[in-house]
Amino acid sequence: MVMAKSLNELVHGLFLQGLGQLLVLNVDNKETLLGNISFEKGKLIMRDNGHLKDVKPEIMAPCWEYGLMGGLYTSKVKQKWESLTFCGPAHCELPINLSKTRQGALKVAENELGDNLSTFFGSVYRAYQLMLENHYLPVIMLKPVKIKTGEFGLGVCDLRAAPIDLNVIRKVNDALRESIARQTELGVEDMNLTLEDFGKMFGAYLDEKK
Repeated sequence: MVMAKSLNELVHGLFLQGLGQLLVLNVDNKETLLGNISFEKGKLIMRDNGHLKDVKPEIMAPCWEYGLMGGLYTSKVKQKWESLTFCGPAHCELPINLSKTRQGALKVAENELGDNLSTFFGSVYRAYQLMLENHYLPVIMLKPVKIKTGEFGLGVCDLRAAPIDLNVIRKVNDALRESIARQTELGVEDMNLTLEDFGKMFGAYLDEKK
C-alpha cells in the first residue's frame, strides 16, 4: 500500500524520527491492514503483517470513534527525548468527542512515576509503556490529529476498542511488546527519566544488590 499524497508529508516527517518502528493501522472500505511503514524506491510503503487480514473494516470503527488516546507528532521545540512525541487528549484538539466514561478511564491510567495518560506529554516509548501497563494496545492510525500547539500528528488508538478475536489481540500484543522492548534498551536520558524517576523504578532492586 502506497501512502496517500495528502498524508505523505506528515507521515514522512514522522518516519524520519522512527515511525517505521511502530505498528500502524490503516482501514479503508475494502481492507484492514496492520503493519510497519517503510521507504522503498522513493515511496512510503506499508507492509501488512497479516494479523488483521480476516477482520472486516467496519469492525474497526470503534478504534477511532471510541479508542482514540492522543496524538503522535514531531515537536518543533527541542525535547529531552530523541524519539517521537506522544501527547494525551488534554493536549489535542480531538476530531471526536470522547464519552465521559472514556475520559475518566484515561484520567485514571497512571504508572508508578506519576505519568497520566490523559495529560501525558513525552517520549512515545514511555507513553506506550504506560498504555501497556494499563491494558491498552496502542496502534497508530493514518488519520491526522491537531495538537493544541498548532502542529499536526497522527492519532494513536487502542486496538482493544474493536471487537477482535482474542487470539488476534494476543498476537498483536506480543508483536507490540517485542517492538517496544527493542527500542527501550536505552540509557536514562533516552528514556526521558530524571534521576528521581530512575530511583523510583530501580532503587529497590539496587538496594537488594548491595
